[in-house]
Amino acid sequence: MKVLAFDTALRALSVAVLGDDDIRGRCFEARNRGHAEALFPMIEDVCRQAGVAYGEFDRIAVTVGPGTFAGVRVGLAAARGLAVALDIPVVGVSTLEVMAAGTLDCLRDSDTHLTALFDARRGQVYFQTFDPALRPLNAPCATAPAELARALPEGQGALVGDGAPLVQDVLGTSRENLRILNGPGQPDAAAAARLAPSREAQPPGSGLPRPVYLRAP
Repeated sequence: MKVLAFDTALRALSVAVLGDDDIRGRCFEARNRGHAEALFPMIEDVCRQAGVAYGEFDRIAVTVGPGTFAGVRVGLAAARGLAVALDIPVVGVSTLEVMAAGTLDCLRDSDTHLTALFDARRGQVYFQTFDPALRPLNAPCATAPAELARALPEGQGALVGDGAPLVQDVLGTSRENLRILNGPGQPDAAAAARLAPSREAQPPGSGLPRPVYLRAP
């Protein structure tokens, strides 16, 4: 299966091509704005890098949020448009699951949970906690760092994403069994591409997948 995946939902832009269970091309760029203008040039570059033409893809994968309202809309519009143009299905995956999936290899054998979290601004973080098999332990939420600190599971675990330092500041030394994993702190389309073959795909023109918004604009 060949998958074209991209993420525009937060403070980065990334594109990846999966083919034969391997990432054949990818690009990741930290970016606060201009996702719409930069997305298709990056897709073209990654497709050339991978040696895959548009007509060879079996499905599109896109992150559906939570994220910025403009960023989520850019990705979904591009994915739906490509799905119709190429007549192939599209898969939506959350930014939180993509972030967690991309860092599972960094977990220790003794870790019982992994929490992905992003700085949602306005004094909040978006977060979701997963077990080491990537099964969600709660629904995606938007909450204040202090509230999240009280909601984190007991036991040894890890935090990942650009919202992790905000929660660590609240925790101080009270939860020394939690650590922050290194990384860019943003979702990577390569992880979305790897998740896509096992996920339910939506037919082109269906208006799906839908965005994940955790608060009103």
